[in-house]
Amino acid sequence: RMQDMMKMYGMYGMDPSMFGTQETLVLNANNELVQYIFSHQDSDRIPMFCQQLYDLALLSHKPLNPDEMTKFIARSNEIMMLLAK
Repeated sequence: RMQDMMKMYGMYGMDPSMFGTQETLVLNANNELVQYIFSHQDSDRIPMFCQQLYDLALLSHKPLNPDEMTKFIARSNEIMMLLAK
């Protein structure tokens, strides 16, 4: 519905960016990774896992910019190396 409204504003010469692009991340509290993050908040790996989870959520809605994609791939490789050990 929001996309339709944005197209309509564009057709009438209005700038759709005047509304901003605030996004909300909604997490499934039953997800095992989310539960792990909440129960291991003192781990030094939690920020990396949170960023990976956030980037995965973003990827489900839009492409990452080149810098974000580079960081995502590097972080993915780091996580895979942790799993391989």
